[in-house]
Amino acid sequence: MNRSRPFLIMTQSREQECRSDRFALHHVPLITTERLSFDASLLEDGYDWLVLTSRNAVEHFLPYMDSVKFDRLASIGRKTSESLESHGFTVDFEPPDYSQEGFMAHFTAQPGDRVLYPVSERARPLLYEHLGRQGCTVTRIALYRPTDNGASRKVLQELLMEKPYGITFSSPSGVRTFMKWFAPGMLKGMTVAAIGHVTAEALEEYGVSSIQPAKETVEDMILMLEERIDRGV
Repeated sequence: MNRSRPFLIMTQSREQECRSDRFALHHVPLITTERLSFDASLLEDGYDWLVLTSRNAVEHFLPYMDSVKFDRLASIGRKTSESLESHGFTVDFEPPDYSQEGFMAHFTAQPGDRVLYPVSERARPLLYEHLGRQGCTVTRIALYRPTDNGASRKVLQELLMEKPYGITFSSPSGVRTFMKWFAPGMLKGMTVAAIGHVTAEALEEYGVSSIQPAKETVEDMILMLEERIDRGV
């Protein structure tokens, strides 16, 4: 394919309305998610905080929002907050850097607060354990699980053969799916960008170095790559 400008492969699970003046963007989601069953009686208790950490969590928990009683709502990412707000909910807290570490540094839950925490079954235990150490009573629900998005494999292979400027990863699950399908050497010669140090660490397990934006958003990652190519890197 003849291209008028370099292109990026974006592998996050959800396509976002991102634009770039420097790159053509190709969204190829590596993972999809499936909702899990859980003990619905957990929703009958009242909670001081409901914490939703991703747009996937919002999507899978929306059917239960009218069934659970909570006083305040917390989010981690801007897109997660926007998703909640689009459904009429007010977000009472989100961390300034949209990261789990930022959430732990700035969240104002008090000892004794009851926190409902519906997440991926593969979510890091970091926040759950932190809230517990702060004296909160945390109810963690394994709400969904990530699965390989097999429909993307052939598309991704074809794009990789066209030598993209770079590829972006947004989760360790996405990294693992990529490495299940392709050898790490397929990334040689292109810029690899990751959202969050956990995703970067997952890449490092396969010997792949990456760069990360200061803020953990797709928009900041594109901006970082635009600045990089403008410098001739």
